[in-house]
Amino acid sequence: MVDNFGSDKKSYARENLVKIPVGQVEIGMFVGELDRPWLGTPFLLQGFEVRSKSQIRSLAEYCQHVYVLKDGVPLKGPEVPVSRTMPPPPKKNVGTLLPMQRSRPGRAPQVIKPLVRARPAYEVLEPVRYEHAGARNVLDAGRVNVKGLLKSAQMGQMLDTEAAESVVDSCVGSILRNPEALLWMTKIKDMNEYTAEHCLNVCVLAIAFGRHLRMSEEELRLLGLCGLLHDVGKMRIPSEILDKPGRLTQEEFAIMKQHTVVGYELLQEQSTSLNTAALDVALNHHERPDRGGYPRGLGERELTEFSRIIAVVDAYDAITSNRCYAPALPSAEAQKIIFENRGTQFDEAIALQFIQAIGPYPPGTLVELRNGMAGIVLAGKVRFRHLPTVLLLRDANKQPMEERTVELDLTDTGTLSKEFLVKRTLPDGSFGISLRECRVQHEPVFL
Repeated sequence: MVDNFGSDKKSYARENLVKIPVGQVEIGMFVGELDRPWLGTPFLLQGFEVRSKSQIRSLAEYCQHVYVLKDGVPLKGPEVPVSRTMPPPPKKNVGTLLPMQRSRPGRAPQVIKPLVRARPAYEVLEPVRYEHAGARNVLDAGRVNVKGLLKSAQMGQMLDTEAAESVVDSCVGSILRNPEALLWMTKIKDMNEYTAEHCLNVCVLAIAFGRHLRMSEEELRLLGLCGLLHDVGKMRIPSEILDKPGRLTQEEFAIMKQHTVVGYELLQEQSTSLNTAALDVALNHHERPDRGGYPRGLGERELTEFSRIIAVVDAYDAITSNRCYAPALPSAEAQKIIFENRGTQFDEAIALQFIQAIGPYPPGTLVELRNGMAGIVLAGKVRFRHLPTVLLLRDANKQPMEERTVELDLTDTGTLSKEFLVKRTLPDGSFGISLRECRVQHEPVFL
């Protein structure tokens, strides 16, 4: 089976489609949209006519409902291949004018670059298993340093920007060797340390996403620094609002929204060596292309690329984390929310590329297979995004077993039973499986 993934550009207006359960799909119907991004499915075409029962069975495996073309609506032409190689073109961006921005002599005007850079893709330099121990050390040290940075911000002290840059450098190094290991570590969550973990996770996810976009190492370091410092203003928000377990009142939300301006002003007070991109992102990461964001209601053409990237990454990590007012959602649900809000809350091209980069089952995702066995996703596949490499840690009866590795893409060739396909994702701690306690063996033992 050919396996191509990529663009999720809409082909039909929603009023020309009707939502039906997968069980009602019949041969001859034209499926225009799914209830999830096309990327997380094995379908070659974005929009296709159902021509066999096997296609209906495949739809049932991945979707609960679909959107089919209404009777009498003509087809627009050939079905659209879902291609990895040609992302949707980014819309023109003229940059953001920051209030009270300090003069930086000799700084060149912003150059508009294509979203996916015209340079070779990064190669994996280290097997994911060998990178795991180092990635764990990087994240543990990073958490200590980030807590110190946020404490300084809370106390009104100068930030140790060199320490921040050191954290970013370590993250960039690990991600350039192999991004899968550090992405696994971002799945280890502690609700009591949410703000510090969130800042570090956004840093890691942004760098990994930048690697997917083929950004230069210099760009990766700057993007990572922007992610690390984006929420620093929250340290000046009263804790009774920041940590409130229920819904904020209108007055409380107005105070919470001030963290963007406060963060900008706080970073503005720092050493002149701090790149203005970090100030821009702190101020604008809650702005939206449709002008519905804050603090200034800017539009798409007024937002820099980095602020639009961090907006997506920030939302993804927040949605997949346990917060004082909302439980964590699975990665696929977070991606679905981002997908559904592309073009309004999130930059469309960036949202689609991010979904492509993360995949439906990112490293560190706990999964249960159809056969009842359970384990943790070790790494994704470039072509078969929905068929990752899984470390099996529980047998079909949910009893502990010796670690075994299974390559789910073998189900596509018939080498492996389809009973090894993912049935569902699980929260950390399910069946006694702990991401924090798991230590990956250097040498795989295959099932």
